[in-house]
Amino acid sequence: MIPPSRPMSYSRGELTTLVMPHMQNVLGDLFGGELMALVDQAAAVAAIRHAGGPAVTASIDRVDFRERIPVGALVTCIATVDYVGNSSMDITVEVFAETVASGERRHTHTAHVVFVAIDESGKPKRVPRLEPTTPEERERFERAREHREQADQVRAERVKRAARA
Repeated sequence: MIPPSRPMSYSRGELTTLVMPHMQNVLGDLFGGELMALVDQAAAVAAIRHAGGPAVTASIDRVDFRERIPVGALVTCIATVDYVGNSSMDITVEVFAETVASGERRHTHTAHVVFVAIDESGKPKRVPRLEPTTPEERERFERAREHREQADQVRAERVKRAARA
């Protein structure tokens, strides 16, 4: 049985790695695909933690690439479950790059990912409700709820257009 709700502070994932030469693009920075894999892994930790079991990527809604991340940087991805549906979880992943020698840390990327909790047969399963408890968490929850509603409207319009075509 799933718990009826979980606090937002519980549903979080963090992943840190050192950018190594095999992870670089032709410019000597972290390759975008490598970054996407790190984002997906951090989001998976938050989703699995919240769902209390397996969860899979449903969509990577958006990634904002702000800055390059050089080889040798320490990259930390912090994932938070910001909103939940019946089986889906809207997750924000913030990416930070640190120059290890100086400790200088920069927010370099933000991604929005949707995961779906699944049962033993791979079918979607219900997830606990999400409890925002701080003002910052309530703000994140409201932003994610509005984003979800807008995404649902866009999807509905696409379906209508496809049906007319």
